[in-house]
Formats: sequence, structure tokens, C-alpha cells
Amino acid sequence: MSKVSDYVATNVQERETKRDRTEITFRIGQVLRHRKFGFRAAVFGWERRPQVDVSEWDGVVGLPSGPLQPFYRMIPDMEDCVRLFGGPRGVRYVAQENLEPISPEEAHISHELLSHLFVGFDAPSATFQPVQQLRYWYPADTQDASQTEASTPLLQTTVRTLNAFHSMLQAEMVEAARDDTLDQLMHLLKFAPTQSDAVSAERAAVAVLSSHPNQEIMRYYLEASVALEENDVSAAITALDAAVAADDAHAESYSRRASVHLRSGTIDHALQDVSRALELEPRHLSARILLGRVQSEARTFAEAEATYEHVLELHPWAPV
Repeated sequence: MSKVSDYVATNVQERETKRDRTEITFRIGQVLRHRKFGFRAAVFGWERRPQVDVSEWDGVVGLPSGPLQPFYRMIPDMEDCVRLFGGPRGVRYVAQENLEPISPEEAHISHELLSHLFVGFDAPSATFQPVQQLRYWYPADTQDASQTEASTPLLQTTVRTLNAFHSMLQAEMVEAARDDTLDQLMHLLKFAPTQSDAVSAERAAVAVLSSHPNQEIMRYYLEASVALEENDVSAAITALDAAVAADDAHAESYSRRASVHLRSGTIDHALQDVSRALELEPRHLSARILLGRVQSEARTFAEAEATYEHVLELHPWAPV
């Protein structure tokens, strides 16, 4: 996998395959809840049968159909992930039997990756509206591509406007970090009176730290998330190497790469990357929590304990 654009390329053969929705219950852009783990997520792809070995996954073991059912590629809600798992998560790959519909009031989710796959959220239908590549690739899920092409000076103008607005927001987030907004968020996090307040402050801090005005870097992040969902650690590292090369002063890239190194068991590399992330941005709370995990894996338990104590000073509600 070289680019996200390759992943959602308008491939004619794939389009013909996706015309057949036999066994497929849910649609592109629909927001659903995971029955077992509780998070909400938006569908951006599906396969009638899984493309990787999922037979021993916790979420699949015990399901009536096991792995012999459709699987969906999904973007999870960031706040749900922070609340349920202690931090943001990337692309999820979910069995159909693990998904359930939710009310329209619950469908408006947020995640840094959504803007790469959807052009907006349609409130009346409570669904996300997919980018043109996805509309082409899943013609039976969404408006037919020929109709889209016929409709669209207005649609194209709207998409361009939304993309420009998103880029502006990303730039504002980075500027906000420079203007000490992050310090204010860290203050709110430290003195949050309830866990819900802490989650809100943490979510905002994560958004500031993870955003980058260079959309190429954000695409590398998405590419790495997709690769990890397919258990392709090498491809994830390659994508994050590219992100670091594009901006070697962005702490988030090092933190993400450190997490992948930890997952693959290359502890020395994980420690090097997470240390660099914190050198660049000492307020990067996710990186500091990750440092504690790396130190624990390295069996330097006294250092890990000190790190977690520091985390709790910054974020008393942190799940450590």
C-alpha cells in the first residue's frame, strides 16, 4: 500500500464486485455501535469475507458465524476511544454480527481521519457523506457515480469549500498549539472536576497535538492505521517514516511510530521515538503514557512508576 488514494482508487473491477450487496447489512457512511466494545464508528468500507485471518480475534471468537461473515472498515469516535480504551484509536475492522444501529442523536462522531474519507455529515439521514472515490467504489451503497457527475458543479464547489475549510481548521489547530492554547487545555485537564470533563479536555488536547497543516502527513497517519488493522507492521512503519521525513519536528509522528515499534517488540526503537516525541513536545500526554508502557516492557519498573506518577500529576483521571 503506497498511498491512501491507492486504497480507495476507482477500480472498475472492485466497483463491479461491490455492486452485489448480498449478505451486507450496513452502508458506507452509516454510524454504528460495536456490541461488545461499545464504541461508535462510521463505515467506510466492507468485504463479504475478511481479508485477513481474524479467527482468533477477541471480537470474533464466539460469534455465531465466526469469521464467515462480512467485515467492515470503520473510523471510530475519538471520544469513545479515549473513554473506553484510554486513548485514540485508528481504523477498526469489525464483524457484521458485532455491529448494531444507533439513534440519529448519537451518530455525529469525530475523528481526525473522517475528513479524508467523508465530505461532511448529513443531519437528516444521520450519515456521513463519502468522498467521490468511495461513492464510485460502492455504487450500491451510495449515489451512483453517473448521477454524481451529472449533479455537480455545486457538489464539486461544496467539496472544495469543505476541504479548504478543513485545511484552515488544521492550520488553526497548529497555530493554537503555538499560542499556548495547549497550556490552557493541560490546566483544564489537571483540575477537571469529573472524568467527563477530563475526557473533553483530553480530546481537545489530542486534536491539537495530532493535527498538522500538511495533509500529506495526515494521509500517512491514515495509511499507517489501515496497515495496522491488517497487521502489516512494516507498512505502518514505512508510512510513519514518511511522516517523520516530511516534518521531523512534529512530535505526533514519533509518538505513533513508537507505538508501532512497541507493538512489534522493538523496544529500543520505541524508547528512542517516544523520547524524541517528548523532547519535542513535553505536554504530549499520550506519548508520556506510552513512555511508561515502553519502560514497563523494558522492565525498568522504577522509571515506569515515576513516569506514571508524572502522568497522574498532569491528568489525575488518566487510565494508568
